[in-house]
Amino acid sequence: MVGSWEVNVVVNGMPEKVATAVSALADQLIGAEYTPIAYLGSQLVNGTNHAVLAEQILTTGRDTKNIVLLIFNEKGMDCNLVNIERVVEGGVGVGGTEIDVKTDIPEEAKNAFDTALTEFIGSSVKPFVYLGSQVVSGIDYIFAAEVSPIVENPIKKVAVVTVNGLTKKVYFKDILW
Repeated sequence: MVGSWEVNVVVNGMPEKVATAVSALADQLIGAEYTPIAYLGSQLVNGTNHAVLAEQILTTGRDTKNIVLLIFNEKGMDCNLVNIERVVEGGVGVGGTEIDVKTDIPEEAKNAFDTALTEFIGSSVKPFVYLGSQVVSGIDYIFAAEVSPIVENPIKKVAVVTVNGLTKKVYFKDILW
């Protein structure tokens, strides 16, 4: 459907024009570096929009890592950045989120995820990358995941899913739907 996001997560790879546009960010934006984590999908709106999940390293002052959603628009031969949205803010010290991107999810984090979502019903939740952690009451493990309702013709979403290893509470923040 025109205007809807077609979620198609690819962790290693993306369309060539999008990869070229991501590489060109270093020349376009001063003070930050971007490393793609995953291609999330596309949307037909005045050309084709493409969504990329990326690690952002702000190089001004103290290097700070964040997780951002990059939106590119492809029209004809051009593919240009149209939006950057921070989805996980990194930080240091007590309560800060330590960004530590891993496509091979650490066992401790995967166990916390599996335990917390054992009895979760209504949607399939599949983590595709570990984003980092935060020490609060226990440890919050942070993932990017595909979320699909268990219904006929489900509409997939991409969400940041935070799981507390101590309380087993789960929090969702939709980033693409």
